[in-house]
Amino acid sequence: MIKLNIPRAVATASPVPLSLCASCAFAHIVRGYLAGEEIVVCGYAFPPRDILFAVRECTDYKPKRERSGVEIATEDAVCSPPLELWAANFRVAVAARNGGRA
Repeated sequence: MIKLNIPRAVATASPVPLSLCASCAFAHIVRGYLAGEEIVVCGYAFPPRDILFAVRECTDYKPKRERSGVEIATEDAVCSPPLELWAANFRVAVAARNGGRA
């Protein structure tokens, strides 16, 4: 069994500044229901390391790539042609391989 060494979240009274990790592609962030319940793990290098404070600057920072409007619009779309087109293309390929006989 693997034992995770995850530090307990500590609730703070003062507002915590927004960490650079919130917009980093290498960050794995887990948030709880209460204010201050947050675990941040940096996955830039192996093994991933826990980040126990709000980060202002980081030499390994890589901003998350923003998706284009086309990617957002086609996110749930299935892009495959109808089955009839697949069958027609298959027959053409078989005919070409067999010297014109389908």
